[in-house]
Amino acid sequence: MKYLIAAFLLCSSLTPISSLAQPIAVTEYSAKYRASANGLTASAERSLSKLTDTLYRLNDTLEAKLAGQTLAHLEQTSEFSFKNEVLVPRQYSYVLTGISNESQAISYNWDALIALSSEDDESWQLPLSLGVSDQLGYQFALRQALMKNTALGLEFAFDVIDTDKIETHQYKITGNEVLSTTLGNLNTVKLERIREGSDTRMTEIWLATDWDFLLTRIEQASNSGLRITLDLESADLGGKAVIALPP
Repeated sequence: MKYLIAAFLLCSSLTPISSLAQPIAVTEYSAKYRASANGLTASAERSLSKLTDTLYRLNDTLEAKLAGQTLAHLEQTSEFSFKNEVLVPRQYSYVLTGISNESQAISYNWDALIALSSEDDESWQLPLSLGVSDQLGYQFALRQALMKNTALGLEFAFDVIDTDKIETHQYKITGNEVLSTTLGNLNTVKLERIREGSDTRMTEIWLATDWDFLLTRIEQASNSGLRITLDLESADLGGKAVIALPP
């Protein structure tokens, strides 16, 4: 079950949120996915909603069932705004229930430049600077960056809070593909996560270029060779159903 969850989870001081301007257009959407790994499948959903003029919420859910019984339910949420086109996270939560239970949360204090990160009964204080984000927020920041530039070979780096530390996640654009999906063929840009030399894990991501770089597919391979996939089944972007390319 942890492999299915892994498939779905796959940046100075600030002014108060009330004074932040909204410099970029953000389109609300909802999407449904199918995750699979090690013989198990799960349904997943992702949505972006506007809470106020300056605040947005990105929400992920994943549910795995067997013989009608729920084995695991995951809900992951990130709320954020923007400052000068840079994503500013406000709060983050991760709750897993079912055959195992786990909870994580991050509270961002931009006045004190401190993030309070917690996992179950433990907590840590981490330094904040503009550009630091969480496991969901940085994925949205990546989409926003792609809207400006999709040059082959371009690399992106994001500082991401992971429980008691801040890690740098790096990605590289490796190509453009017409990807076959449940919806049909979609134009996509393909990225690969850059790993350190001794790390043989692989993560590849496809995002739909005609649909605001909506997440379309993730493929992961562990050090043992186990393959994990997440595939788009349907989506609505800005009130319009996502459709395939003409045959």
